[in-house]
Amino acid sequence: MIETFIKETFPGVTPTSTVAPIPTVIPGNEPIFQEIHDTGKRTLWVVTVLMALSSLVFYILGARVPLSKRLFHTLVSLSATISFIIYLALATGGGITWKVDTVKLHNKHVPNTHQDYIRQVLWLRYVLWFLTEPLSLISLSLLSGLPGAHLLVAIAADFIMLGSGLLGTFAGHTSRRWVWFTISAIGYLTTVYHISVNGARAASNKDNQTRKFFGTISGVTLLVKVLFPVTIAAGVLALKINVDVETILFAIYDIFSQGLIGYWLIIAHDSAQGITLNVDGFWSNGIGNEGAIRIGEDNGA
Repeated sequence: MIETFIKETFPGVTPTSTVAPIPTVIPGNEPIFQEIHDTGKRTLWVVTVLMALSSLVFYILGARVPLSKRLFHTLVSLSATISFIIYLALATGGGITWKVDTVKLHNKHVPNTHQDYIRQVLWLRYVLWFLTEPLSLISLSLLSGLPGAHLLVAIAADFIMLGSGLLGTFAGHTSRRWVWFTISAIGYLTTVYHISVNGARAASNKDNQTRKFFGTISGVTLLVKVLFPVTIAAGVLALKINVDVETILFAIYDIFSQGLIGYWLIIAHDSAQGITLNVDGFWSNGIGNEGAIRIGEDNGA
């Protein structure tokens, strides 16, 4: 309409525009959904089946040895069983929630905008780790002879690593998430120190076979554990990897922690005499008559 008015009023004049084209769609308005797809769902089912089979194998292996030699078998069996239950819940759609992160976008030629990321979080995995990782640390401590004081600090530091990771997950796309990540990393390093350094010092009093075995299995366990802070940082904090890749990385972490390392420990325990752990007393025989509570007896009779 304006162009027609100019042409009729000023013949021969072609109207020009000094205003650059204005985008009709402002970027960043549509939220980006990051959710688990078929690859991640299949991964959850694979781990579920593996943990179910591992639990059965661990219980069978445990039943073949005397009760006094069954402590390691019990610890790894419980860990695999808990993992099976949690992964079954995740595979069937349980233990999953959503979080929303708002990322500010700085543009040169248009006003600054924002982008919303709506991402699935499989929070039930944290319940799995809170229950199973102390069992793994106890196994390593029993193998090395680590004092209880160091074991307690190692478990507490591991809880701090997991709890800080969870808090950082829901801290939003702010600098707070990296504060929580830093605390989580410190917790990881503290756990590594007590298990590797103090554990190696305690294992130095053992025979040569036990020392070497502890150094190898603890090194692999702590190396695999680094997958937790790395995956947390790249996944739910930085939003650089999708939920499927995150699920695969955590599946590798759990298969090693609750499966392969358990097999390794049990096989070494049953085949190497020096690594075999015998536990008597209450573990094997219960509470004896001496010092037990008696009911129905008259005093002075």
